[in-house]
Amino acid sequence: MNKMMMLAPIVMTGVAATRGLAQTDDGPRTAIELYFQAHALGNGDYIRQAFAPEAMISFVDGDQRKQWTREEFAKRFNGAAADEYRRVRRVESLDIDGSAASAVVTLDYPQVKFRDHLLLLKTEGQWKIVSKAFSAERRKGDGQEALNKVLEEWSQPFEPRRIIGNVYYVGSNLISSFLIVTPAGHILMDTGHKEMLPQVEANIKKLGFQPGDVKMLLNTQAHVDHCGGFAEFKRQTGATVVFSKLDGEMAAQGGRHDYANVGAFANGDEPAYEPVKADRIVADGEKVELGGTSLTANLTPGHTKGCTSWSMTAEENGKKYDVLFLCGLTVSPYKLTNNDAYPNIVEDARSSLRKLRAMHADVLLAAHGFWFDLESKAARQTVGAPNPYVDPTELSRHVAEMGKDLEDALRAQERQRPVAGSR
Repeated sequence: MNKMMMLAPIVMTGVAATRGLAQTDDGPRTAIELYFQAHALGNGDYIRQAFAPEAMISFVDGDQRKQWTREEFAKRFNGAAADEYRRVRRVESLDIDGSAASAVVTLDYPQVKFRDHLLLLKTEGQWKIVSKAFSAERRKGDGQEALNKVLEEWSQPFEPRRIIGNVYYVGSNLISSFLIVTPAGHILMDTGHKEMLPQVEANIKKLGFQPGDVKMLLNTQAHVDHCGGFAEFKRQTGATVVFSKLDGEMAAQGGRHDYANVGAFANGDEPAYEPVKADRIVADGEKVELGGTSLTANLTPGHTKGCTSWSMTAEENGKKYDVLFLCGLTVSPYKLTNNDAYPNIVEDARSSLRKLRAMHADVLLAAHGFWFDLESKAARQTVGAPNPYVDPTELSRHVAEMGKDLEDALRAQERQRPVAGSR
């Protein structure tokens, strides 16, 4: 979940349109899918089908060039990995020229990222991999150091400010936290991780409010960088903690077993943050109200299973504005196919995009500043000038961009294999 993973769409050239893995000739992608299946199932027989008998696998160990034969490579596969649901395989590029092809594929695993350069030839109507050269980038330690570095980079101080009406920004440079002010007490949406919480509380005070007056604590997504400070803030203020059902379940176990734990966030079975129990669970379309302000929970699953985008109406200078706090639509870095931990991830992500296409927002806000161009808008925010956060077209543009990101990633990733027993 680092910034590049969240923002950068996968670039491909010459990749055929997505189809289920067929038995008919599907170009060199057929051989690549067999290769992916060998990794997914831990079965060397698929290597023997994907690679030509004389194929060589080349790599550098230390400063020495080494090679395996096809059979030596095939014998290294000994069953599926326990963390298969977090192993992403994708085709980065595929160039075809007659009976020859070259491809670059990535195997992005929690402990190591492989980058493979494949050469393929078509003979007797079949494509085979005739050469593979690869590099391996091993992730150091248990990932905690990398996670801490990411959180530190995303948690630099940012001047708090009023966005519109009774909505204020009290988060960091890249991790959002919003304060909604009401006469009956305040609503805080997300706290950041625990180490960021003092900064959020200081920002609240800098705006002239008190953290102790927060009566309700809302969540967009149950990731460490958004609710890692919930347990501590609950102890300090007694605020009512509100989650969706599925994200509430994940928060109650401190983010364990999150299907989306990849890269620096790959904590596996270790809790990413102090577990926190929801005081209230909200369903899709349910409202929470305080001091005349009403927010509606809109479930937009995908980025997390219970991802919640909140909507409300804010008033400024006698005019009303629809405000949307977007949970997040990024799923492209995650395992989209053959994911037993979240088999309906693509269906959920597409459903969320459809829901948001039908919604209207004068003001788009989001769980990360880079999703709604916070820094640029803040730089243009001056007294007397038009409010830079008001842009009724921004939501549709963002949804279109993220829809393309999803479909590009789906085409690039390994294809969905038939479910056992199905036709």
